[in-house]
Amino acid sequence: MSWFSDHGVDLKVEEDGRVFPVSNSSSTIIDCLMSEANRTGVVLQTGKTVRTASANGGKFLLGIGKQTTSPVEYVEADYLLIASGNSSQGFSLASQLGHSIIDPVPSLFTFKTVDPQLAELSGVTFSKVKAKLILESVKRNIQQFTQVGPMLVTHWGLSGPVILRLSAWGARDLFSSCYKGTVTVDFIPDLHIEAVKSMLSRHKLQFLKQKVSNSYPPEFGLVKRFWKYILDRQGFSGDDLWSSIPNNTLASVASLLKNCDFRITGKGQFKDEFVKAGGVPLSEISLNTMESKIHSNLFLAGEVLNVDGVTGGFNFQNAWSGGYIAGSTIGTRVSDAHLKGLDLA
Repeated sequence: MSWFSDHGVDLKVEEDGRVFPVSNSSSTIIDCLMSEANRTGVVLQTGKTVRTASANGGKFLLGIGKQTTSPVEYVEADYLLIASGNSSQGFSLASQLGHSIIDPVPSLFTFKTVDPQLAELSGVTFSKVKAKLILESVKRNIQQFTQVGPMLVTHWGLSGPVILRLSAWGARDLFSSCYKGTVTVDFIPDLHIEAVKSMLSRHKLQFLKQKVSNSYPPEFGLVKRFWKYILDRQGFSGDDLWSSIPNNTLASVASLLKNCDFRITGKGQFKDEFVKAGGVPLSEISLNTMESKIHSNLFLAGEVLNVDGVTGGFNFQNAWSGGYIAGSTIGTRVSDAHLKGLDLA
């Protein structure tokens, strides 16, 4: 933040701790970085691919070409930083230089369900639910497979922070399960089921002559469309009165509100995952410098490493922080080498 402020970018901190330029435009950040790169003489080569990488005699030899069929030109480098995101190119280069790769799998994605009635609720949000992911292939109890937070209903299934966090914690197990499983949602997690039953019973006594679809305990904090969805799943008719509902049926409604199962049939249909789990194991780098433990002066940062956060913001932070540490380390070594050369002269 200090670096950007020192280079003319005014920043603001949102209530949730996220930081943005005051302009609210990503181009402000890009323009700042490009301006500083130009000022310091950084040479950018675009439209090219680094196809090969090897280490020899303390140097790195990179094979660069515009296309897979075009001639390769070789560039020698004293330092190499691989910061290629989750692209296969970066994994290939790291592997060529002796690093192992944990197979990447998608993370941070929405869940697809097959429920036409739920699809009609697209756009409905819940400020706080408790969601538990159950996968038949995972026999062990994983605490992170239960998350609490906001949830959103989409026309293809379930989304929102609580679902994205579940997809992150369960990324590998979901992949192994072919993205099939069940999400059990508690829509009123702050109320015990006995309290929910009592509220429904009191509401029934108060509104005996009203239709069940027209009223429900306000403490639930639900939207009317979702209440009707719950009633439909319980087999209620739109004309049923509260007076006609037996107490055991009220108990079933309470149970559904506290434990509502949704069958997961896949990832969001638009393949909207924007993060992957996997990459170079952290055990193969020094986190205080981001330097490889296999080759001196080789650095790795960002999603080429086996790091994935439970929100997009954490992944950005990982990229910024890792890149800053690696770049600062390289800069210090170049400066020290330059000073040493002057001393020798």
